[in-house]
Amino acid sequence: MWFRRRSSDRSVEAEEALVEAQKNLDEVKRRGPEVTEVAQALRKMRERNHFAEQLEELIVKRRGQLR
Repeated sequence: MWFRRRSSDRSVEAEEALVEAQKNLDEVKRRGPEVTEVAQALRKMRERNHFAEQLEELIVKRRGQLR
């Protein structure tokens, strides 16, 4: 019968990886509101841009009808 040898290196590496993953998760959670705020601002800018494009298209069409 043979026995499986425990590797202490693996458990240390696994523990370090777990700690690092938890740090990364905490950082992502901390930055969540900031990311949401930026995403909302970009969405508003995009909507305003499309609104301006629609207005421009309307003005161009109207000018053509006035001539």
